Amino acid sequence: MSDERSSLTNRIASPEEAARESRHEVLRELLGAYADRELPPETVAQIDAHLVGCAECRRGLEVHDTLRARLAVQPPAAASPAFRARIAAAIDAAPAPAAPRTSPDARVASGPRVVWLAVAGWVAATVLALALAVSTGLTSPLASSTRALATPVHAVPLLGAVVEDYARVSRGDLPGRARDLDAVRAAVSFPVEPLRSSNLRLLAAWTTEVNGEPAAVLAYRLDDRLLVQYLIAEDVFFRHPAIRAAVADHHLLRAADAGRTVVAWPEPSTGTVLVGDVPTETLQTIWRSESSR
Repeated sequence: MSDERSSLTNRIASPEEAARESRHEVLRELLGAYADRELPPETVAQIDAHLVGCAECRRGLEVHDTLRARLAVQPPAAASPAFRARIAAAIDAAPAPAAPRTSPDARVASGPRVVWLAVAGWVAATVLALALAVSTGLTSPLASSTRALATPVHAVPLLGAVVEDYARVSRGDLPGRARDLDAVRAAVSFPVEPLRSSNLRLLAAWTTEVNGEPAAVLAYRLDDRLLVQYLIAEDVFFRHPAIRAAVADHHLLRAADAGRTVVAWPEPSTGTVLVGDVPTETLQTIWRSESSR
């Protein structure tokens, strides 16, 4: 009897589970178009977020990618002789385009202009390269410095609340979408700027409370991993002495909790806490990329 009751319970899904499965079916049907890059950005962002937590759809996407790669290297089928003859006849019948008339003065004047444009472009590129080299030289020693948190993560209320919130959002669908970024910016009193590393893709943005304080949350996809950035007001970020000690002298705070990596750093008017199930070196690289800008 108990086995029958258990079987019946398993067959009756909750409304939330039914909605999640329905959404899963819709996104799974779109994997082919996703692999072919035929979907609008909003739908791409939804599938990006779904792939982070769905191994079945990641396997399905691998099948589509493999098929797409094979078709890309297949030689195209040769056209029939009759088809080629019709194309040649259509080309022969088409009128020849008229050549544009160019005055001698215009031809003479274009030469110096092209030369000066090339020189100006070379000078601009040189100045940009020098500026980048100087900037990198100034920030590289700074970006190489990290410091471990001196206490357990949950001993710092802000960081403990962040890792608990990360665990909650990583178990289900993300609360927002990438298009909500402007709404998030309008909802908080501090600046909200996404991370700019080239290997990150913004999936979603929303607001929440962390330890009773307002926070802006940005979720990213890094390969098949989820990274979540929590942006907090500057005074809240520096409230705990362990955080102040860890980030002093432009250091990066680093910590670990239950297999999750946590890093944190201050920015003008805000503080960032970045969490992910990735190696510490990965988050350090992201921070170095941000510090060099």
